[in-house]
Amino acid sequence: MIRAIFYDAGHTLVKPRAEFDEVWDFLAHQLGISIGEEHRGPFPDVAAFFYSRLGEDGLGSYASDRAALAFWTEYYAFALRDIARDLPIERIHSAGGALYDWYNDPEQWQPFPETIAALESGRARGLVQGVVSDWGSELLPILHAHEITRLMDFVVASAVVGSSKPHRDIFLYALGRANVAADETVYVGDSYLADVLGSRSAGLHPILIDRDGTSPPIDVPVVRSLADVVAVVDRMNAGES
Repeated sequence: MIRAIFYDAGHTLVKPRAEFDEVWDFLAHQLGISIGEEHRGPFPDVAAFFYSRLGEDGLGSYASDRAALAFWTEYYAFALRDIARDLPIERIHSAGGALYDWYNDPEQWQPFPETIAALESGRARGLVQGVVSDWGSELLPILHAHEITRLMDFVVASAVVGSSKPHRDIFLYALGRANVAADETVYVGDSYLADVLGSRSAGLHPILIDRDGTSPPIDVPVVRSLADVVAVVDRMNAGES
């Protein structure tokens, strides 16, 4: 019987408010340069970048606020590699750090349209609900500002507990907070590596959220919206595959 749902935060419950152009404008201002339209595309895939270089510890480096800052500073430097190649690396790192701080403002985030209703549906069924996310200590005020914490029993940020996905310890910590067993818990996230494999390693039941419908067939339930999660849980509790 499923008694609990744990959720990832970024790109699962909340998404950045700013469009790409606003982010590029911010970086251009920080760097004191002009960034042309040809460079203003999406940023590189975060997971692919870090896992390809650091193995499973790539996203596992998000285990403290200091590590989180270093994580994103390096990532933004990589994203700017062709745009600011003539600038001192210290200046590029400073711009990346400023963007990291900018994203820690709750106003830079917004819930997905279905987030609150989906969480209210889980609460109405009496399910324990919590957040387990690779994030700095700023996660709680961000979620609180968007009224997500009122529907959660706890929030676990990796930088606060000193363990991050895909390592199993962060999931085991969350199970202790929720006072539920792993096989009574589903975990919803948007990353196969960090969320599906990470939660599965701790014995939870993963659900992948794929809003764009780009995931290939995989070995876990896939939903397009948080609104579909409770229906998956209902089927699991009814003994359906």
